[in-house]
Amino acid sequence: MNQTEKYIQHDSSRHKTDEAEQYLEDRAQLLDTIREMINVEIDKRGGCMQGGAIPQKPPPEDEHRKLTFLQWLKNLI
Repeated sequence: MNQTEKYIQHDSSRHKTDEAEQYLEDRAQLLDTIREMINVEIDKRGGCMQGGAIPQKPPPEDEHRKLTFLQWLKNLI
């Protein structure tokens, strides 16, 4: 391998390393932006309540939910 080929190979690997570092920096910046958006949304909703949980309404019960076999048998009797 002559000197020019070594230089080209080294330059190519340096370019790939630079691209990988830029990719990681971009992703880290996106994660920071998402974290800020989440914090703003939590602040809008009044922050966390004591105990660390945000109060939520329980999901509505589905009236058409399927009965288990034992429930069906109990209703049959």
